[in-house]
Amino acid sequence: MAKSVIKQLNYYFDLRFLVKFISLFLLFYYVNIFFVQLALPGKWHNDFFVEHLNYIDWLTGSLTHTAHFITHILGLSAIVENNDTLALTQGPRVIVKWQCIGFGIMSFWLAFVLAQDIRFKRKVLLGLAGVLVVWLMNCCRIALLAVALDRNLKPWKKSLTFIGGINHHDLFNYGCYAVILLLIFVYYKVSAKKGGADKSARIISEAKHKS
Repeated sequence: MAKSVIKQLNYYFDLRFLVKFISLFLLFYYVNIFFVQLALPGKWHNDFFVEHLNYIDWLTGSLTHTAHFITHILGLSAIVENNDTLALTQGPRVIVKWQCIGFGIMSFWLAFVLAQDIRFKRKVLLGLAGVLVVWLMNCCRIALLAVALDRNLKPWKKSLTFIGGINHHDLFNYGCYAVILLLIFVYYKVSAKKGGADKSARIISEAKHKS
């Protein structure tokens, strides 16, 4: 009975891929959460991790410094404070917490890529490309938020929310997931074309061999 149900489900869904995807997503996401706890003050705080292996701080710094570079291009005067704050000289500042890094979105993309049955080199390239896109979108989000604060844009200034209560953090997540879904669509589209081309080439090769 159980085998029959699994067989029917596998007809509609790739259960092997689904199990791998969910497992990898949960692994990546909660491993990051664990390391976040090591970096934060509290029960799990670890000085060695903070001093030598704190990739959370490195990612945060890469976001704030790149956003600072973008604001500089846009003509704003700003500085980076404590690696996690983009401060405008006129007073407003954008503080980047670990929740702003995008671990959930990055984990989603990496889990999707690694769950695919493709060559490891291609997994690495696709994984890095998706993470880089999310990272760059985040840098632009932080820079645009600094611009909004500098221009005193009221919808952003009121609790940093706009469009009926949706804040910039939520909008960033929606935008990133939309881009990730687009990348998944393109991936399957390209894979389908490549698969069809490979199949045609194989048929032609077999036909030549028989002749």
